[in-house]
Amino acid sequence: MGIILVAALALSSWYGASYYLQQLYVKPAVKTGGGVVSLNLLFNYGNGTLRWNNSTSIPAGWSLYDATASLSRVEASNDPTYGHFVNSIDGVRSSGQSYWLLWIHCAKDRAWMFSQWGVDVLKPTSNGLSTANSLHNPILLSSDAVAWNYGGSDTAPPISGASKVDFCSN
Repeated sequence: MGIILVAALALSSWYGASYYLQQLYVKPAVKTGGGVVSLNLLFNYGNGTLRWNNSTSIPAGWSLYDATASLSRVEASNDPTYGHFVNSIDGVRSSGQSYWLLWIHCAKDRAWMFSQWGVDVLKPTSNGLSTANSLHNPILLSSDAVAWNYGGSDTAPPISGASKVDFCSN
């Protein structure tokens, strides 16, 4: 009887630890349909290192913050009005005049646009990025990639020599 009790206790402890770790380390979805969207996400660390996460499947409805946090180690402050402000990605911390900036690649324009929206309101969809304007009207941006760019200027796109636009064409 004692062995059965010890085995049941060990099994329930293992199950609890396994469930906890699965919730702690969220992984991008691996299905290609049914509530999943694909995202191309670039991290430019500002030192010549670029890391692309191409065709990454994420659950539909996730914000860009959710996707970023699932693919990298992110430290952020969260303001109740403005949402998340990303302070650090993969140990590269904002300091002085360098910080993390969000860029959107406009598919039709083949150019980058500095994001006018916060990371919490941008949601990847199968047709680009969805967000809303100040009147809460939906906006769909024709985008095929998003980038985090570490630097101090919103005038330089995340890829050297790339074109820049003020707003994506529809």
